[in-house]
Amino acid sequence: MLNLQLGIRHAVGRQSAPTSLDLKSSAFDPKEKVWTRFPPEGSKHTPPHQSCDFRWKDYCPLVFRTLRKLFDVDPADYMISICGDDALLELSSPGKSGSFFYLTNDDKYMIKTMKKAEVKVLLRMLPAYYKHVRNYDNTLITKFFGLHCVKITGGIQKKVRFVIMGNLFCSRYSIHRRFDLKGSSLGRMTDKPLDQIDETTTLKDLDLNFIFRLAGSWFQEFCRQVDRDCELLEQERIMDYSLLVGVHFKDRSLIYSSSFFPSYRQRQC
Repeated sequence: MLNLQLGIRHAVGRQSAPTSLDLKSSAFDPKEKVWTRFPPEGSKHTPPHQSCDFRWKDYCPLVFRTLRKLFDVDPADYMISICGDDALLELSSPGKSGSFFYLTNDDKYMIKTMKKAEVKVLLRMLPAYYKHVRNYDNTLITKFFGLHCVKITGGIQKKVRFVIMGNLFCSRYSIHRRFDLKGSSLGRMTDKPLDQIDETTTLKDLDLNFIFRLAGSWFQEFCRQVDRDCELLEQERIMDYSLLVGVHFKDRSLIYSSSFFPSYRQRQC
């Protein structure tokens, strides 16, 4: 993680703020990347450090720098969150991808390791993604802030690629239950017994047994935005996506109530 923090501090600290949200198509070219070497003794552009000699790569740096501006991310706060004295927290993988997940100490950002194929997909859809998040302030699609790679110089270790994302569950309200909803029932139930379910458990479709009520105008806009977001994902041929939902209970006694979970264990298509 030290290499990651050194790279972020270097990349964000040396870059000037973008002057415009209008980007040329060349900024989205997958070949648009910057390599920087970090020798332990330091260099003209990098500080001395206690890690090994490594190389750091920024993918489409201007695009992600502009995305951070678009999402109102302050560069100094961004660096403090990821590169501060507090260590990043490693999370167990909630999915089957084998990726590692890290959370910043202030809960603002998540870092996910990625396979080469996943990086290619994100770079391919980057122009459409940028256009979408610029056009729709209320998009529910994940916010991406940076795409990077670390390679140990002269070592046999593979490159480690990772993306920095916004943490949906960073809120002034405690998140008591979290759901990953795919609109399916096949295999969509947690295998944990009720007494082992807590705030960190990711629940699924068949675990959800209550109704959300929204004001009419809010509900209509929510549905419209979901449709727009799904259209983008379909356009980019992204199939494995879901809606993450965090629930805060005003009445804390409801947190431990089994009435919010189905009493059946049926599995259907």
